[in-house]
Amino acid sequence: MPITILGCGISGLSCGVKLQEAGYTDIRIISRTLPPHTTSDVAGGLWFPYKAEPISRILGWSKATFQEMMLLRSHPEAGITMTRFFQLLPHKASNDAWWSSAVEVYRPLAEKEILAEFPYLPQGRFPSGFYAEVPIAEPHKHLPYLMNRFREQGGSIEVGVVERFADISAKNTVIVNCTGIEAKKLVGDESVFPIRGQIMVVKNTGISRSITIEAADEHSEHATYTIARSEDVIMGGVAMVGNWETSVDETTVSGIIARCAAIEPALANPTIIQHKAGLRPGRTEIRLEREKLPDGCAVIHNYGHGGSGYTVNWGCADEVVSLVKSL
Repeated sequence: MPITILGCGISGLSCGVKLQEAGYTDIRIISRTLPPHTTSDVAGGLWFPYKAEPISRILGWSKATFQEMMLLRSHPEAGITMTRFFQLLPHKASNDAWWSSAVEVYRPLAEKEILAEFPYLPQGRFPSGFYAEVPIAEPHKHLPYLMNRFREQGGSIEVGVVERFADISAKNTVIVNCTGIEAKKLVGDESVFPIRGQIMVVKNTGISRSITIEAADEHSEHATYTIARSEDVIMGGVAMVGNWETSVDETTVSGIIARCAAIEPALANPTIIQHKAGLRPGRTEIRLEREKLPDGCAVIHNYGHGGSGYTVNWGCADEVVSLVKSL
């Protein structure tokens, strides 16, 4: 059964690898861009469910991805590291984090514990939070690892633009649609929208924890977080819904530094390695389902992952395999 995957980001590559593990051998990936020039290359790679729906399905996908990432730690070339992760809340939490059952180490944080970890924060700013130990897939290592793994198992990767399924479809073939934000045009899906992100990659001078701040206003365009990787730290960011701009906005940089330095003072004068901007593929909810084309070709849609691409990729890929097997 010939299988064509559209998209060579984290979702497309995960699907390719999982389909090979399931015994499928005739698989190719076609993508407009390849790493290091995909949206997945702009991501921080932190396991953390963010800007994606529906939660009822994301929890299972996130748990499966967490477990797969833990297994991949035994392969140094995969670029998987662990981090001490703190989510700080501007209000008292009434329940555990909804994603808590997906991880192995987790506990809620009282304000006393937060101030012990961050003694310079003003009392009352973050009355509660969550702590977990989670993996990071460093994109500049992880994506090449997956590409090499896919190719070594007989898969092919080519640069190309597919403007309609009919150009590559035929009876008894399968297309896996992992085109992200491009699905809006490819399938005419008006539920797809961009969530603009911008980050800074800076030198890591010894930071070993990662932090996210839950915004007091859920509609805020600010997304404050730091992600401590093996050689650098990601400082972010923004979450601008409906914004299609992919160039770096210099005026945003000072705001990122100010917000991040307020929670991680060592980042007040960072050594900047790179600025990055990209479009998270938002959707009212992740689309993961099968469609039959008039010519008999089956399309498995797998897009709309928002800011959770590296958190649900393996779980979604498992479901893609199940859908292919059910044909």
